[in-house]
Amino acid sequence: MRRLTRLSARVAAAVAVAAMLAACGGGAGEEVEGSGAVLDLPFDTTPHVSDAAAASERLGWDVALAITDANAIVSPSSLSMSIALLGEGAEGASQTSIEQATGLAGDERSAAFGALRQALTDYEDLPKSVSADSPPQTPLVHQASQVVAISAPVGREFLERIKTYYDAGATQAEPGDAQAVLDAWVKKNTAGLIEKSGIEVGGDTRAVVQDAVLFAAAWRTPFGSDTVLDFAREGGSAPVDGVVETLDVAYAETDRWAAARLPYDDALAADVILPAPGLTPSDLTAEDLADAREALDGATPESVTVTMPTFDLASKVDLLKALPSVDLGDVGGISPGTYVGQWVQQARLAVSAKGTVGAAVTEAATETSAVMPEHTLTLDRPYVLRVLDTRTGWPLFLARIADPTAE
Repeated sequence: MRRLTRLSARVAAAVAVAAMLAACGGGAGEEVEGSGAVLDLPFDTTPHVSDAAAASERLGWDVALAITDANAIVSPSSLSMSIALLGEGAEGASQTSIEQATGLAGDERSAAFGALRQALTDYEDLPKSVSADSPPQTPLVHQASQVVAISAPVGREFLERIKTYYDAGATQAEPGDAQAVLDAWVKKNTAGLIEKSGIEVGGDTRAVVQDAVLFAAAWRTPFGSDTVLDFAREGGSAPVDGVVETLDVAYAETDRWAAARLPYDDALAADVILPAPGLTPSDLTAEDLADAREALDGATPESVTVTMPTFDLASKVDLLKALPSVDLGDVGGISPGTYVGQWVQQARLAVSAKGTVGAAVTEAATETSAVMPEHTLTLDRPYVLRVLDTRTGWPLFLARIADPTAE
């Protein structure tokens, strides 16, 4: 009832709103409503939800592999929502490119990604701050999207669709105020984990599409002991702070990887995926990640001693460079005659003995996780961590950890 009540309460103020944005009147950061009621899209009955989740992971892993830093923190959920939002205003070759990237088109794509988002609505909360040292016992997942119009008209159909499918808001700002508006939205919707926007507003900036995800949850079974791992980094091993616990969790392994699923509750979990000796995370494919998820989905919990690093890492990536195959050269449905000139994601992920917190923002600017264990899993070399909704397979975060000590 909580989700349905929340959705039914959000009914738009139709044509006048689009007209307000088109005219770009009002004060800095003034919020306006899109038109149309938010659709109710249950994840278990809406078609193509699993396809949208799989596409999100493929795209997210492509970005993780494109990052040349020791560690890569990516939010596939925020990345794919950014693409879905832009898809509502893409035209011509750009629309075709987005269809190819997601494997979905039109209303089917909109509904599938909208359903993925709505699946997490019951976790909605937005505190002023979160910490991995004192994560909430009840997981929270805050998600938000908006478009900021900067002295340029925004398409009425675009506004209607992003409200209807994604419950995305709209804000208008004058050029001199726009940077502060973007920064304030990012800081608020990530509980301060990310302090400002990754977009640099310039004279040619016409509109900015923003998407944010905030995650905070305590492990269902916290790690009880601190330890030090001799972590194999490039250039030699080094001691890193870590935690260890014997848990009853899903476990699976192949000749390419070993993996365990560390639950926060019945739906949310972190998968830790350790490549086989001789392999690195970069040797794993999107198919390997999908195979691990499917194996863990079907695994019966068993005793596993998990040892892993604790960390607090951040990442920023230029998505135009990381995903060159996605053509965003024509988003005239957002603002006439525009293309995406900046597309960036900032992400932060912290893992402690008690739980996990993470935040990500993806933005596009348009321009003219004393019984003898049956297994052990010691993450003492580069590995992958995925935070996901196990019901849908939608990954909220993907991390390739090669140096937990890096800033």
